[in-house]
Amino acid sequence: MTDQNQAHESDDIKLSHLIEILWNYKLFIILFTIICSLATVFYAINKPNEYEAKGIYMPKADDSAGGLSKLAGQFGGIANLAGVSLGGGGENKTEVAIELLKSRSFLQSFIERHNLTAPLMAAEKWDEQTNQLIYNPELYDVENGVWVREAPPGKAVEPTSWEAYEFLKKNIDIEFESKKGIVKISLTYYSPYLAAEWLELLVKDINYFWQQRTINESEKYIEILSKKAQNTQLSELKEIFYNLIAEKTKSSLLAQATDETMFETVGKVIVPEGKSAPSRALLCIVGFIFSGFFACIVSLILGINKKRDELYGN
Repeated sequence: MTDQNQAHESDDIKLSHLIEILWNYKLFIILFTIICSLATVFYAINKPNEYEAKGIYMPKADDSAGGLSKLAGQFGGIANLAGVSLGGGGENKTEVAIELLKSRSFLQSFIERHNLTAPLMAAEKWDEQTNQLIYNPELYDVENGVWVREAPPGKAVEPTSWEAYEFLKKNIDIEFESKKGIVKISLTYYSPYLAAEWLELLVKDINYFWQQRTINESEKYIEILSKKAQNTQLSELKEIFYNLIAEKTKSSLLAQATDETMFETVGKVIVPEGKSAPSRALLCIVGFIFSGFFACIVSLILGINKKRDELYGN
């Protein structure tokens, strides 16, 4: 029983024992914490600033929705008998446009259209004095405008927009406040000027895409409805078709009359003057706390194992 009690007591590590272990390993804890904290400070100092450009937009309502609703109330019955649907004109297209804005197909086209592969994948930071990007010379030769990176497995030396897509997507944030009816879009990058410029181009491109989509869709409907109107003998159906043609013509004209077909600017994009990241003070504090905690855990593990080895005579 005595041996069992001794073994049981040896397994019970009291608080005083833990404090004693930490005190015995104090030099290791202090040195480890100092070294890791200095490494964190060095990392924080050399981490480039990032700037966040923000814009506030109001989604454009579907202008044909009201007209289609009136037609549905007036001619809904006969239109349904003729196989013509007057519903679906008032659906909210904002969420569809937001998903498109984040999609690979749209962002890859955006990267290719504005030649953003090098700034996204090879730039390291921004020189505030010269307002120029600084590129990693191991990836991109700025003077000759060629890629010099070591090609990853299955990739070419010159990266494609497929690779650059991930770099751009992670820097874009979109928030849709449906109750307020606004969309907040932000873009983060090393250069505050490029962050603001790219954000404006991004919204401009999605508006242009939606403009062309609306015009093409309206023209297609007008063509089909015109044929149906010519081929029908019923005056009621002719009236429906001509009213639909009028609504689609209105949609096409409104789309051509403005450059902001999908997102109307409410808050203009301003070039940010202050960085959004990194928080160097926070990085240093977290590094200090984590390194000290880790050093204490390692010290306790080493001290407890050593104490048990001494008790069991190993």
